[in-house]
Amino acid sequence: MGLWDSGSVLVIHIGPVQEFIRTARRSRDLWFGSWLLSELAKAAAEKIVEINRGDLASLVFPAPDSLEELRSEEFNSANKVIAFTLEDPAKVADAAREAVRGRLRSLRDEAYGRVKGSFAREVAIEQVEDLLEYYWAAAAVKECGYDRARRLAEAALAARKSTRDFGPVTWGSDAPKCSLDGVRESVIPRQAYKDTEKGKGERFLYYRYGVSRGEHLCGVCLMKRRGARGTQEHFLSTSHVAALPLLERLTPDHVRFIEEYLDKLRRLGIPEDELNTVSPAHPIFGSNDGELLFEDRLHEFFPERDRWEESKRALKEFLAKACGDLKPIPYYALLVADGDWMGKAIDAQKTAEDHRKISNQQSRFARQAREIVRSREGSPIYSGGDDVLALVPLHTVMDCARSLADEFREMLREFKVPGEGGSVSPTLSVGIAVAHHLAPLSEVIQMAEHAKNTAKSLPGKNALGITLSKRAGSEATVAGKWGEIDRRLMMFVRLLLEEALPEGVGFELVSLADELEGTSDVTDTLRRVLTSEVGRILQRKRQRKGREPVSEDTVKALMDEVRAVLERGDPCAAIKQFAQEIVVARELARACRVAGKAVPQWVGR
Repeated sequence: MGLWDSGSVLVIHIGPVQEFIRTARRSRDLWFGSWLLSELAKAAAEKIVEINRGDLASLVFPAPDSLEELRSEEFNSANKVIAFTLEDPAKVADAAREAVRGRLRSLRDEAYGRVKGSFAREVAIEQVEDLLEYYWAAAAVKECGYDRARRLAEAALAARKSTRDFGPVTWGSDAPKCSLDGVRESVIPRQAYKDTEKGKGERFLYYRYGVSRGEHLCGVCLMKRRGARGTQEHFLSTSHVAALPLLERLTPDHVRFIEEYLDKLRRLGIPEDELNTVSPAHPIFGSNDGELLFEDRLHEFFPERDRWEESKRALKEFLAKACGDLKPIPYYALLVADGDWMGKAIDAQKTAEDHRKISNQQSRFARQAREIVRSREGSPIYSGGDDVLALVPLHTVMDCARSLADEFREMLREFKVPGEGGSVSPTLSVGIAVAHHLAPLSEVIQMAEHAKNTAKSLPGKNALGITLSKRAGSEATVAGKWGEIDRRLMMFVRLLLEEALPEGVGFELVSLADELEGTSDVTDTLRRVLTSEVGRILQRKRQRKGREPVSEDTVKALMDEVRAVLERGDPCAAIKQFAQEIVVARELARACRVAGKAVPQWVGR
């Protein structure tokens, strides 16, 4: 009797998940926090393989191609492990728990070794020890077969997770609460902040603890702030990702201007270890962070007014020489993606071999997703199973999102499940938050999740959602099916780049929808009024920066789109979404223009 015919299905959950990942103020918090949970799941998975005499087939989820891939710092795993074991599942689960604890402690000690100032280490250790959530359940295969055993184990695990374990807090004190989670007490001494106030500067505080003035971290968040992902010690800041469109314009002829600028910053006293912090290095700007291209970020390096003013003059001189009158756009994209119908697709796999096959395809997609993000100048934060989380510059984010959706659909196409109008294959819905580079990252994560959830609420899913948050304005969310919303956005971007569509059209159409919202007119009458008003607005607008009227072809193309969207649901809501899509496209077009892309190739895809 073989492994698949006897033994037990073991399901393990490792947390906390959402609250742990979302407590992020800097991109590094998010980068390390999501990886840490993956490493803990991988530690459990590896221990299970070891107990099962090195048989990689004992792992159902995740399903790497080799043990070397499982151990790779690049391989990401979800916080759930499903496995077969011929051994006593209680003993296997306990051994996996110890492996998880050991991995957590090693990552904690590595992170604390990078803290250059004193802190309440014993309290920090206690807080990390209290962090772990570990639940497991198992069911025997022999009595009911794999499919039934897995469902029983999943149900038992869900019941176990609903009963939380609580223990007494052993580190309570009058220290300030952590600025990230607001739950645990800070372990950074008050004296560190007093030293900063005495003139040592905010960057000195950041150098020692990775915090800014007034920011307090508990032991868990200090581990996230100072942790490294294996050999990867640095991660791109949101400011660097926002600056990437401008960096795209740089050529080897600009290297001397870059060196002149950096030399001026060195003379002003910027620490050398604040340079050369980006990996991989930009081909022209080197390993220097794009934050050096923003005046408000320079203030962190030079808090004294006279040096800050001098650094701003140096920046203006550099931008004038290298980029003319262009400045970096202060916005970037946070992309989240999640598979549609994956629960149904997994439930449809009745044998362990089939379940492992779909898990293996998920692992292969995750590997390919990292390459897709990187090839679009983005930075993958997490890519495991059917989940993707990444920072992406605005001039490539649409191409990145669409390529991920295409790749996922292709790799999972053979796993059919019942759907609307027949059988369907899993698809990928994507949420994108377009946010200011200084916006709190926890808020940006929520915006991206909102955009994704809006997309996944559409019938049939396979959708894209985008939330745009301008620093001086309100949020706007647009969503639609792949093949529809992305086609319209690309059309708007192309027209804006060709100056065939005035940039203010979107805002004027939003105002029109707001004015007519709540009207008591019957739907058909309202559609005719909106169609007429949109046509009137377009016909009186002028393109080519006011030099020419909008062409008849452009007006016709836009009006065809308007009539199509007005046939769907509430006319005011439809025209408002149409208008907000133009507003979103305006930001994408601005980034393309800064990057020196007249009309990027992906716009015409």
